[in-house]
Amino acid sequence: DVRASRATYEVQCATVERPTHVNTAADKAQFEVPAQRWADLSEGDYGVSLLNDCKYGYEIRQNTLRLSLLRAPIDPDPYADEGTHEFTYSLYPHEGTWRDGTIENAAALNDPLRAVAAEAHGGSLPAAFVFASVDADNVIIDTIKKSEDDTSVIVRLYEALGSRGPVELTFGRAPKSVCECDLMEENEQPVKVVGHFVRFDIKPYEIRTFKVVF
Repeated sequence: DVRASRATYEVQCATVERPTHVNTAADKAQFEVPAQRWADLSEGDYGVSLLNDCKYGYEIRQNTLRLSLLRAPIDPDPYADEGTHEFTYSLYPHEGTWRDGTIENAAALNDPLRAVAAEAHGGSLPAAFVFASVDADNVIIDTIKKSEDDTSVIVRLYEALGSRGPVELTFGRAPKSVCECDLMEENEQPVKVVGHFVRFDIKPYEIRTFKVVF
């Protein structure tokens, strides 16, 4: 029971809106469109998101949400999609729009918390330790990994809600240096470090990558 002329789909580090009606040949051709972890249909103060962990073909027409689970093509592989499949999809009703929890719930579906049993042991870290965090709800830390070329750590984040503003990126321990780089981890530009954090401004759907040396 949702009335909306456009639906929202997640793409890499951003979203795209598409019509829910068929007026043109282009609309008709979009009987299935790509999306990543979720698609959403929302009106003014209520909506429903369809989340998934590995299926990326969506269709939203009027107030019906569809997700392609199996395609079973016969060309070029006549045996495609045969066998056992395991996947999860979830319906997430919510107040407001997709900005009110859809991204977080989709992330939780795709990357559930893991419980690991371990024996007691010593160490230098506190009982609770956060490697990196941001103070802006619209900014998501997407990747933490070792640099391709040296021992520094790459921290990549992006603006997820189409907003702009200041961001404070805080590290669990004080870095020796921080440089901003491009997606290829090149063209480094030094960033001022104050204690455990750096500050910068971000634009709507902007991707920022930092190379951190501890």
